[in-house]
Amino acid sequence: MKPSSFQMHKVNILLEYKELLSQLYQLCNRRFPEYNDLWQNLFIEKRSQVKWVKSLQPEVDTGIISINPTSFKVEALRFLIQSIRTKIDDLENKPINSLQLLIFVKDTEDGMIEKNFFTIFQGDTPEFKNKKSNLELEHQNNVNMIKSTLLNIKKL
Repeated sequence: MKPSSFQMHKVNILLEYKELLSQLYQLCNRRFPEYNDLWQNLFIEKRSQVKWVKSLQPEVDTGIISINPTSFKVEALRFLIQSIRTKIDDLENKPINSLQLLIFVKDTEDGMIEKNFFTIFQGDTPEFKNKKSNLELEHQNNVNMIKSTLLNIKKL
């Protein structure tokens, strides 16, 4: 069954969110290069997620992959998009320290799981399940890296 226009709108909003996060992480890397490994990992993860979501389109169109209409609220994602835009503006125009930034990033990345962003797509193929599982694991590893970096900063 073909997805509804609302379902596709939901996917497009998710893509906008992930694209914006990848822009944020590029800017973070320029502003705080001492955490280059972290920013690069986060950037690569988001680009991988964007690429994967875009690659699912043919399978969504044919019904092999479905879109979960209850995965997340579009309004919540729009709020997060605005928060990221504000943080990008802050990074470009205001003094901000690495601790503040890392707390924002941790909260943002934790929110992806809390807000069910990983449940938007549903499918039964082994390839889909494997890729989704790998992306979730990569995400969790990066969240752990953020938390570890935060702990190290707080010890200083």
